[in-house]
This record gives sequence, C-alpha cells and structure tokens, in this order.
Amino acid sequence: MSSYRSRRRPAPRDKVNSLGLFPTEDVKPGTPRTLSQLERLPTDIAYIVVKNLAKRDLGNFARCSSVCHDFTLLLRLRRIILTSDGIRAFRDGGKYEMYRKYVRCARFVNPSGWDPDPVWNEGEGNRTYRDPTVPALRTYTQSLDYFSDITELHITYKIPAAAEGNAFVAVYASISKQPFYQQLRKLEFVVEKTQETAYYWTQADLNPEYLRLEKEDQEFLGDRILKEEDVDTTIKRLVVPAPSLRSAMISVTGIARPWEALRTGEGRGLFYYYPFFQAPKLVELIVNVKGDGGPQGPRSSSRCSLDITQLKELGNQVLGRQKS
Repeated sequence: MSSYRSRRRPAPRDKVNSLGLFPTEDVKPGTPRTLSQLERLPTDIAYIVVKNLAKRDLGNFARCSSVCHDFTLLLRLRRIILTSDGIRAFRDGGKYEMYRKYVRCARFVNPSGWDPDPVWNEGEGNRTYRDPTVPALRTYTQSLDYFSDITELHITYKIPAAAEGNAFVAVYASISKQPFYQQLRKLEFVVEKTQETAYYWTQADLNPEYLRLEKEDQEFLGDRILKEEDVDTTIKRLVVPAPSLRSAMISVTGIARPWEALRTGEGRGLFYYYPFFQAPKLVELIVNVKGDGGPQGPRSSSRCSLDITQLKELGNQVLGRQKS
C-alpha cells in the first residue's frame, strides 16, 4: 500500500495557485508563514497587476486567501450593487463605513431581488409583509447619502404606472441635491412600470392606496401627482445643471422616442429627458423604448443612440413651450 501511495501523481493545482501568489502548503500552527509572491512584489506593482483583472476575476481572486481579500478590498468597493446587506454594511457603524469615500459607481439591485423591508432592524422580529415597491425605492435612493464621491450611477426600479410621475420626481429630487451630482459622468435610469404589485395601484385607486403607505414612504413620494403635465412642471422646476455628465441612458416602457417628440410636439414621458437639457458635456444618450400597447398602439422594443443635436432641439422646444 505504501508503494502504491508513492507512485500517485500529485493533485493538480488550480490556475491561481499555480501562479504562486499565495502559500498553498499546509503548515502546522505556530509555523512562521512564508511570504507569497504577491506579497514580495512592490505594493504599487502588485496593485497594477490586480487592478487590471476583469471584475469577475477580481472577485474570484479575492476569495483565494485573506491576503488576496484584503489587498483587493478597495478595488472591489469602487463599484457596488446596493443590496440589503450592502446598505447595512455602509451605514453608520457598519463594517464598511470607513470605506464610503472609495465608492465610485453605485447600482441599484435588480427589482426582482427587492426586499419588502430593505433595512429592517434586526431586533424587531417578524413584521407584516409590505409591498416592497415604494419602501425599497426610498431606501435605495436615500442610501446614496453615504457616497459623496460617486461618478457613475445606475438607477433601476419598478413602480406602478399610476405612481410613475411621483416616483421619478422623488428620485430626481433626492439625487440632484447630492454633492456627487455635480461630478457624475454617467447616469442611467431603468424604469419598469407594472400594475402587478401587492396593492394593485390604478389611477382610480391611487389615492386610497397612497394612504396605505407608511408615513416615511408618503413623505418620500411627496404630494400626489395625477397628471403628466404636472410632472413636467415639477421636474422643470427641480432640474439643476449636471456639468460633468458625459453619458446617459433612459430605459422606460412607452417613453416617447426623441424624433416622435420633435415631430408631434408631444409625447409620453418627456420629463425623463429634462435632466439632460442642462448637461453641456453630454456626448451620448441611449434611449431604450420597451414594448407598449398604450393609446398610441403596440410598439416594438427599440434602442437608439440620440444625436445630441436632437436633444438640444428637444430642449429648446420644451423650454420654449414653457416660456410661452
């Protein structure tokens, strides 16, 4: 049996181990640890090596050892997805509170993963289920207060169609007041409109369902806005310059295509464009129109890159109509 063992081939090592970036041999407790090749590199060179890893590879590399985890922490925190656990980690007293200033890109978690109570207090025990739509949107939006240095923001949410205007006003009013808004270089809005929420918001039932919301959610949404013309007026009043913005995207079901708005002088969802009328350095605006079967008839999904000249024309048209 011992002879058989001596002839066995050594187990293959994985790709990362074969690079010798961290110790692979089992050592007895108390044995001095041998420095890995990564630790022997000058810090700036090791940082360059790790910095050029793809995002997925960076995450895998961080799981190789405690050394790799700690060494890549700040790089991994530059781009974050806001989740329930993530928000708790960055809030006051959280384990990542001291690293807030390193975050440069924040992305809302996909709405399919929204929690009914995104930042519940652990000591409260079981709570009655709440429709996650508004509480989650409020929580993810307000959690951006933690990150004063982000330059890239991806906002994704779902909302009942009847509350679409209120939601956009609330979100834009919140982010446009943040210190980071003046330094944003990329901004994306992905809005999913649905009637299939716990309370089935409809235009006729908007008022009573609005009153069912928790007080903090009502305060977040603000006064009820029932007409799109009123949403337009409110957003125009709220818009502030975005002097650093260079790239943007809007993805909303049924939003008016830019050329439709220019041709007809009207269209649904024009208020989504208003924040970009005062972005002088904007060079790219992607508009993704999802399928819609509304009053204008069925629409196929389409994605287009808007010519900035079109955006300026649309802005002049809207602002001219406002002055008149």
